[in-house]
Amino acid sequence: MRTATLPRTRSAVVIGTAALESITAAGLLRLAVPEAMGGEGGSLAALASAARLLASRDPAAAWIFRAQRLAIELLVHAGNVGLREHLLPQLLAGERAGTLPLSPSPRPLLAMEAGNAMRLYGQYPRVPNLQWAGFSVAAPVQIGGTVEWVMLRGEEDRLRVGIDQGEPCPLGSRSATLIFDGVFFRMDEWLGGPEIDERVARVAHVLAEAVPMP
Repeated sequence: MRTATLPRTRSAVVIGTAALESITAAGLLRLAVPEAMGGEGGSLAALASAARLLASRDPAAAWIFRAQRLAIELLVHAGNVGLREHLLPQLLAGERAGTLPLSPSPRPLLAMEAGNAMRLYGQYPRVPNLQWAGFSVAAPVQIGGTVEWVMLRGEEDRLRVGIDQGEPCPLGSRSATLIFDGVFFRMDEWLGGPEIDERVARVAHVLAEAVPMP
């Protein structure tokens, strides 16, 4: 497995970009992803081993890997086939960053009706892999009595990214607070219902143990 040596004299933006590129080049993003969906297959044990090794060598890259790989896993199990077919190849190829709130049991965003659409409100601290070149973020949303999952483009209006956070976030992990201040939600950005949590649980658990976050 190859990992980049990233000097601290470079900017956090450059370091974060290089980290995602090195993870992609090493083939880590395709581990334990079904071959039919563009992955390399393989076991969760292999995924865990790669994540632990990366965490020991480059904590910033490990944070980015955990976020990107979990976003990929959500798309693998997405109920929205169109969204998966459009976005999954981009995340697997590292052409676009993917992320989600990695805190245990993140509070769902609040959805408020706005005519025939909805607007989303809430915020998450320490979200990694918010790459300057563009990212997509998955998040739980409280809709009625259930929690649904959506995946929004970082370019959406009223989705604000804070400044890079310092310790305990590793330099180059591209971690910041995400603020949803009335972000418009379209149904083509819907990922799935509450069942998606159970479907990604094994991969989420493996990565959480290998790459812990404060």
